[in-house]
Amino acid sequence: MPATSTQQEIEDLRRRLERLREEAEDEIRQKLAQARQVVSDLERQLSEVTGRPSASEIKALTAPKQKRLRRPSISDDDLKTQILQILATVGTRGINAKQIATAVNQTPARVRQFMAANAEAVKRIGSGPGTKFFLP
Repeated sequence: MPATSTQQEIEDLRRRLERLREEAEDEIRQKLAQARQVVSDLERQLSEVTGRPSASEIKALTAPKQKRLRRPSISDDDLKTQILQILATVGTRGINAKQIATAVNQTPARVRQFMAANAEAVKRIGSGPGTKFFLP
């Protein structure tokens, strides 16, 4: 018996560590987004004061345009099947919409739109960038 409880305890600690890492990653990504917003605001203010475009505006104007990435169209039924397969492989850890989108070769917006329209198909925990999806 003690070996089983020790193994369970180790597994629980691993899951907790993974969850904490994901939370730390989400927190850092949110801080990075806020910092980018601050930099963007400062560049805009500097551009207004000087009357010249900011460095990022110049870079955006001179950078070559990327080709539009076209993904194959997929029906809601096929998308539901693929999403459920991915959620089954992930198990109890859960997965966010961006990771699902990468796995099914669709945009995160398409996956989020599907999830909103088919809320009964999956279990949702959290909100914002930290939202995780699970099998119901």
